[in-house]
Amino acid sequence: MANNHNPVFSINQAAINLFHSHYDDLLILKNKLVENSKSKSPSLIMITGQSVGGSVATLFTLWLLQGLNLSKTKRPLCVTFGSPLVGDEDLRQCVLQFLTWKSCFLHIASNQDPTPSAFLSRNTISAYKPFGTFLLCSASGCACFEDPDIILEQLVKTNSQNAQNQDLNFGCHYGKILGDLKCISLRNAFKSTEGLADSLQASIITQLRAIDVLSQQQPVTEVYSLIGRMKKHETKLLIQKKKNSDSDKKLNEMKVYMAFLEWYKKESKQRNVGYYDMYRNQWNPSDINVNEYKKKLMNYWEDSVTEVENKPQLEGAHFQVRWLYAGDTYRRMVEPLHIADYYRDGRKNYKIGGKRPKHFILLEEWYKQEQEQEEKKKQEKQKQERKAEASPLKSKREKVGSSLNDDSCFWENVEEALILLKNGVLTTEDKEKLKKFEDYVWNVLKNYAVSPEIFLEKSSFMLWWRECKKIVEQPYSSLLMEFMKGRYYEEYKVGRFDPKKCGLCQ
Repeated sequence: MANNHNPVFSINQAAINLFHSHYDDLLILKNKLVENSKSKSPSLIMITGQSVGGSVATLFTLWLLQGLNLSKTKRPLCVTFGSPLVGDEDLRQCVLQFLTWKSCFLHIASNQDPTPSAFLSRNTISAYKPFGTFLLCSASGCACFEDPDIILEQLVKTNSQNAQNQDLNFGCHYGKILGDLKCISLRNAFKSTEGLADSLQASIITQLRAIDVLSQQQPVTEVYSLIGRMKKHETKLLIQKKKNSDSDKKLNEMKVYMAFLEWYKKESKQRNVGYYDMYRNQWNPSDINVNEYKKKLMNYWEDSVTEVENKPQLEGAHFQVRWLYAGDTYRRMVEPLHIADYYRDGRKNYKIGGKRPKHFILLEEWYKQEQEQEEKKKQEKQKQERKAEASPLKSKREKVGSSLNDDSCFWENVEEALILLKNGVLTTEDKEKLKKFEDYVWNVLKNYAVSPEIFLEKSSFMLWWRECKKIVEQPYSSLLMEFMKGRYYEEYKVGRFDPKKCGLCQ
């Protein structure tokens, strides 16, 4: 569970020992629950524990979360009653790195129960830090808190008060507390907040009244300080919520830039050149705008990928599915432009030596992983329903006219093949590289994994073909050569090319 920012953390030794003593049973249970989460209708998982049992429930839930794909199944819910804190600030930060994990924990603690504050002291800084939502309860009612500092402060105060109470009930009846929640009215709690114009402050006072904080003999300055810190925390949450909303707006803004590139792609096709070569040769005044949009898109996706990369990846999908597909479309549209810039400057070996930007590599890897998972699910579904699904190749044929290259580095391969032909003579090593390139192109063609734009008259690929015919010694034959000589690319453009029917099979 450790990640790039939190490689280590500390957990209470007693909690670890208790967890370890039940390890075999817990492992069997974990495996069953993980398997259940992969079923067609996974069950809702709820894990509970009271007192020190709550510590085991917390650790088990963290362990279980590592094995669940939360983008494909329901989140488990861990509810503890009077549980002591289990870990330090590093553990809390590590949990926060998993975007949805914090919401999987609800800790219920009564001010009559000393166990939640067992390891806390009023006079020393606590090594323990809470995470998740805490429902703090008193005889007057209950209130939810998420700010770890406020939770810790209230638990410490409870610990101090309980130390003076000799008649404390160590077997706190949480069943009764939950039952009483149904009957408690908030009418009295709101009574003294009616005149407040600040609705946030009014709600905070209501919270504090519910857990008897305002009925305690505390200095007024201390109470106002607590209210101020709670307001600051709630404001911070609102800002974060707005930030998430802004993130969605930013993605929509990137879609506008992508729409412009789509327009540029169509315009270049009308000029019989293709958008890769039109941009590479800077034949259009709008290339300046394309370059600007390319930079903005690359900056956005580099930042987005870096943010995700720095977080643990067992959250489920690396991005939400819509982000993942948007990222794949971006990669296939924009990386060719980046390759064009690279080779325009006279360089070579784009993919060798770490010259390819990392975020392109990761977007490609993550998309492939998602596709593999989807393919497995389809196969399992077909087995269950015992029916064949339409071939993905058929779908690609039908849409080939408007498609992007599956491999965003297709043009890098073309550029390297052109470099081979520059000297006018092919060495033995050059011939081997040329054969490898031809095999690569043939493979993407027969799988309809490349746009028919490569066959436009002014494209770099057609330039390679014209140069190749001049240099390659005859007799020489390959499947790609026969494809090009037979002008089967005309059939490919409209989705009618079939290697078997054309007699081009290995």
